[in-house]
Formats: sequence, structure tokens, C-alpha cells
Amino acid sequence: MKKNEAGSIPACYNGVHPALKASFGYSFIKAAMKFRTMLSQELEKHKLVTAHIGILKLLSLNGPASQIALGQDMGVDKASMVKFLDGLEKMKWVRRVPDKVDRRIKLVEITSKGAEGLKKVLDVHSAVTNEFLSPLSAKERQTLHEMLNKLT
Repeated sequence: MKKNEAGSIPACYNGVHPALKASFGYSFIKAAMKFRTMLSQELEKHKLVTAHIGILKLLSLNGPASQIALGQDMGVDKASMVKFLDGLEKMKWVRRVPDKVDRRIKLVEITSKGAEGLKKVLDVHSAVTNEFLSPLSAKERQTLHEMLNKLT
């Protein structure tokens, strides 16, 4: 392995020292950070953050839900959920409506604009995922996904 002038760091290692790549934790976190950065950069173009995808997807699949239920399903605290929902509501992608059974509870529902936006955002998510996973074969992608599901 070719070393730099100081003789201690390999000259060609694509920005991450091989000693660090040998650590599972380091590689796992770096991969997650790389994917999140790629996705966040694309979502910023739509004035969205990654949590917005989860919220919209859950509302699209399950129908209206309380802020508390959404937060529990996503593992997001109440204050953060309010911030995420405020952003989506400002864009008119969701709306808060009174619960018909208990009017003290506000339910969040996806709007038609939000449903249309979700389709576009899922396309963006898919494109970023495909780009990120491009070094892997289809079988490796499937295996990685299955293994990650076991860990979460």
C-alpha cells in the first residue's frame, strides 16, 4: 500500500483510513450518514426533511392519526412532531382536524396536495436509495435490507 510523505497514512484510501473501515460501527455510521446526507440534500429542494416522508407515508397508509400516535409510531418526541407537522401544514400537505369522538383531540390527515407530494417524494427517495446502493447487486441489496430489519 502506497503511503504519504509522512509514511503513516496510505495515500489512496478514498477519504477513510483502512483502520477505520475495519470497524463495523464506524462503517455502519458512515454509511447511514452518507445516505441521510444524500436524501436530505434532495428533500431540501422540496422544503422537506426525512421525518416528513414517514409522517406522510403513515397518514397515507393508515388515515388520520393523532400527533401522539404519529410520534409513537415514528419514535419522535412531541415537540419535534409538532415542528414537523407545522411545516407540512404550512405547505398544505396535512391538516389538523378535531376528532369526531373526542373533540379535544386533533387528528392529522393528509391533504390531496400532500398525497400528490408524497408520490413525488417517494420517487426522490427511490432514486437516492438506488444511487446509494448502486455498488451492490440486487441480491446484496435484498440481504442488506433483511439484515437491517432484524436489527431494528
